[in-house]
Amino acid sequence: MSARPESSALRAFLSRVSQRIAWLAAAEGAAVGLAVAALIAAWRWRADGALVPALAVGGVLGAIGCLTALAITARHRRNVATLIERRAPQCRNVVVTAAEMLDARTTTRPEIGALVLREATRTVRTLDAASLFPARRAILALGGGAGLLALALVAVVARPGLSSAPVSIPIEAVAIGGIEVTVAPPVYANRPSQTLRDPARIAALAGSRVRLTVDATAAALNIETVGGSQRLASTGNGSFSAEVAADADGFISIEPVASDGTPGVRRLIGLSVTPDRAPRVRVTAPGRDLFLTGARRTLAVVIEADDDIALASLKLRYTKVSGSDERFTFTDGEVPVTITRGDARTWSARGSLVLGALSLEAGDVVVYRGVATDQRPGAVPTESDAFIVEITSPGAIASEGFAVDDDLDRNAVSQQMVILKTERLLERRGAMSADAFAEEARNIAAEQRTVRAEFVFMMGGELAQEVTGGEAGITELNEEEEAEASDDILAGRLANRGRVELVRAIRSMSDASSRLVDVEVDSALKDERLALEHLQRAFSRTRYILRALTQRERLDLTRRLTGALTDAGRDVRPIADAPADARVVALRGALAEIAELANDEGPATAARGARAAAVAERVLRVDPSSEALQAISAQLADAAEAMATDRLADARASLDSAALRLGAVIRTALVKAPQRGVPGDVQRLEGALVDALRRPGGAR
Repeated sequence: MSARPESSALRAFLSRVSQRIAWLAAAEGAAVGLAVAALIAAWRWRADGALVPALAVGGVLGAIGCLTALAITARHRRNVATLIERRAPQCRNVVVTAAEMLDARTTTRPEIGALVLREATRTVRTLDAASLFPARRAILALGGGAGLLALALVAVVARPGLSSAPVSIPIEAVAIGGIEVTVAPPVYANRPSQTLRDPARIAALAGSRVRLTVDATAAALNIETVGGSQRLASTGNGSFSAEVAADADGFISIEPVASDGTPGVRRLIGLSVTPDRAPRVRVTAPGRDLFLTGARRTLAVVIEADDDIALASLKLRYTKVSGSDERFTFTDGEVPVTITRGDARTWSARGSLVLGALSLEAGDVVVYRGVATDQRPGAVPTESDAFIVEITSPGAIASEGFAVDDDLDRNAVSQQMVILKTERLLERRGAMSADAFAEEARNIAAEQRTVRAEFVFMMGGELAQEVTGGEAGITELNEEEEAEASDDILAGRLANRGRVELVRAIRSMSDASSRLVDVEVDSALKDERLALEHLQRAFSRTRYILRALTQRERLDLTRRLTGALTDAGRDVRPIADAPADARVVALRGALAEIAELANDEGPATAARGARAAAVAERVLRVDPSSEALQAISAQLADAAEAMATDRLADARASLDSAALRLGAVIRTALVKAPQRGVPGDVQRLEGALVDALRRPGGAR
């Protein structure tokens, strides 16, 4: 019976399982011996720093532990079939029966014995010795014992005056034992700190401090984040501490380093940062623009605000705009309000805007809005939508067939606003740096150029340089250009003197813009005011943009779709290829490397674990804020850890799952292909046929 192929396969499987149980027991026994050796080394040889006796005792106790464990498990190894049945109940005692038949402990008829052996052989072929008797606990125990002994030896050597030779930590002993993470939110958030043990992901508020305490058997640690990296040297007790800032989504990579500089398997922790949202402010009453005929009224204004953490202030502010043309003045103010706090995050305020106290006249405008700030230091105040209260006068609304261009008021205010901004900049000069002052001046110069361009193009370009005879002859107009514009003169929309004043205003604006660029703000302010004076004289003599219309301009909808289709051409240019998406390219490269790792039939090693950890980091770098990529990176990190601890089946399962998820992410980013592709020449032929059928007299 023993010569049958079934009996040979069954014996081989039982032998493999017995050998695996033996070396697992030996590893656990050695771990116990090394741990005892570490305790003895720390107690006995720390006083005199005798490193060689410590190493000798460690080796002896490790060997004793191995032999003891082998002796204890000898009886279990003889009943290996029973152990297999306990781990795999689906065998239904067929393996135990077959093992007894192989050992001649049970006799039966040949045909029954052959049937039992075939069934047992078929059953064990579906079993995996590594899955039935995993090595993770033994490896962790052995690594822990070796780590304890190494830490004890490091403590002996690191004692001052006893030895100056550094302890050499080989790459085989380099490992990360545990990671403790403490997330301290910013002080203004008034939230408690959070402590995590070996987390796969950290969620923190923007501005938080993340403190890492890492227990590792290593000579140094490399801590890398999106913002930078740092290297931590060993303090002698196997504990490393670091602190990183939670500013943006990303990751924290922790990599142990051996004495010779060789890196071990890194640990990757995702980092999700929640930004502090700005407050939301709404004016709920009146909550609309008002046009009043009288200024003796009081408006009851209600403001609501909320924040994700806590509010700090809520105010009602207004700006009074009075004047006309270029003589506008702006007055800012604040209205006292009564605040009702629902909680720290939700406030409401009520205030009374007394219009009679503002001395408003016809044409004046009051702009009011709510302003809120949260407790974040340096936070910019958030304003609500602004609403206006305008004091109207009789005849202020244009009648049918008569309109005044809205750009007139907008442009009239623009030059006055440039002057106002320049004056405010000069007031703040003492509190600003030279670079900030120059930058603000150049920003105002850009606004001045915008105002100038609006005046030039608003008039259709008639005020270009060729219209005038130069600065010396600015009061003289080119006769040919004047003759071409005679129709406009007769229509009352263009007077010579007003045109000259407008040219002077534009030139003053150009001078002001140039001086602002050169940061000559005092001289620029004079040119801005000079431009304002010219505009006032121009508008006082002639009201530009005023036009009389017989009827309001409308689109003639009856002319839609009345053109000749034969005059329309077809675009037959080739379609340009879309540029490659860098995100998709990076994810495809990562997917290819995951497939290569999953298809590798070799044993699980630290090098393969390091490759998997590197791929996890690459995936997370593509988009640290993506939840899908965060989950994929976590699975790849699990695969890296499984490879480092010789759990090949778990590693492959994690790699397969990560590959499926990554493929789904890539598919969502790809552009869908058309349902069917038609060659270009066929499309042109179809277009020519359609055109021929549409011509008069074409075939039907």
